[in-house]
Formats: sequence, structure tokens, C-alpha cells
Amino acid sequence: MCPVHSDHTEHARSTRRVREDWEDFYRAAVLEFDRTRLLQRIEDAEAAIRKRSRNWSKPLSDHAREQDAITRALHILNLLRKSAEKQ
Repeated sequence: MCPVHSDHTEHARSTRRVREDWEDFYRAAVLEFDRTRLLQRIEDAEAAIRKRSRNWSKPLSDHAREQDAITRALHILNLLRKSAEKQ
């Protein structure tokens, strides 16, 4: 495999891992039933989302579907945070 193709393939794998990371953290927050751990799960998900957003190397228009998913995820995390803080 040529070095350029290898670099591109490794970048694609790395990008996929970062995307999967924020999705995993988000899923963990949404599925957390232990109220004592929920706020930490929310913070972890938000941090992973910020990390993913910083890693975008192309214009945001190239990530429109993922950006929509992130917008929805942040909204849900905000609702979860408000619910957890009320209790």
C-alpha cells in the first residue's frame, strides 16, 4: 500500500473512532439509570462531542448529517441535565 493511501486510510479509521466515541458516551448518558452518575456521563458525552467537533478537518457542510445528530444529542443531554439537577 502506498504511503499516501495508508495515511488516508488511517485518518478515516481515526475519524470513525472519534465519531463512535462521542456516540458511545452519548448512549451511556442516555441509558444511565443511576442518578448519582448521570451528570458525569453527561459531562463525558459533551466533552467527547467537543473533541469530535474540533477534529473536523473539512468544512461543516461535509459533516451535515453528523452535525444534525450532534445538535439533537446536545439537546437531549441538556434535557437530561435539567432533569437530573431537579432531583
